[in-house]
Amino acid sequence: GVAWKGSLIAWSNDTGVKIFDVQTNQRITFIDRPKGSASADRAACHLHWESASLLLIGWADFVKIAQVRERPAREGVPAQRYVEIVAFFHTDFLVAGLAPM
Repeated sequence: GVAWKGSLIAWSNDTGVKIFDVQTNQRITFIDRPKGSASADRAACHLHWESASLLLIGWADFVKIAQVRERPAREGVPAQRYVEIVAFFHTDFLVAGLAPM
């Protein structure tokens, strides 16, 4: 799947999810596919930007919530975005899609 919000693009492949910032032309992070989850051909990855910095990731029977944060600029080093997984849980069902609440 692919999801775009503002300058951030998230996309998935067989190994996980990448988040890229088109404004800075930099990859922010790679988030692994959960260990033990069904492969992408058996259970597609679903992505949804809840806000400009909160990405919901549903893969097989797992859900991850990723928060894009920013480290402030320091001497000679520009501000940098990074991702923190703020929630992760396993369900008793396959995730068929994600939607805002």
